[in-house]
Amino acid sequence: MGTRRAAVVAAVGTAVLTAVAGCGLGGGGAGEGAVTPSPTAAAPFTKETVADEVGAAADASGLPAGDDSMAGMPEGEWRDCVAPWLADAPAADAAGGFAATVGRLRKLGWKVTTSRDEQDVTFRALTKQGWSVYARHFAMEGFGDRHPVSFTAVKDGCALPEEVQGDFSDDPA
Repeated sequence: MGTRRAAVVAAVGTAVLTAVAGCGLGGGGAGEGAVTPSPTAAAPFTKETVADEVGAAADASGLPAGDDSMAGMPEGEWRDCVAPWLADAPAADAAGGFAATVGRLRKLGWKVTTSRDEQDVTFRALTKQGWSVYARHFAMEGFGDRHPVSFTAVKDGCALPEEVQGDFSDDPA
């Protein structure tokens, strides 16, 4: 796990603990001792930021290390606006890891916009700050003791090549 990924995993853990336990700063009121947000602008929400959030959420959910490469995909500028993540998880752990990753992404501010279960495919689409994550868990018998789990982020307005549009869309199949 890279240093950046480790930092994001730590941030995900902190966000989850803060959400569960509260911040623990003062009485929580607007009076004396209340904490106010910094006036500085938020960091840009880049492909790297999205990839780090997805990878860290999957890591924290117990899914095996994912492949975030774009090997074998067509060349082009579209690669700058897509962040894939794919793993073959043990069949016994795949559904739970998938659901936990979606849950962690929701705690990071991702909103579920589509949720479907069709035959052997569980599909969720999540959105945040101009990005969509298309999440899939395939539980088909032909995969044996491993089930593919994928979380692919696509920046809104990304011009995808025709040959990959079905893989990076709201269509679960």
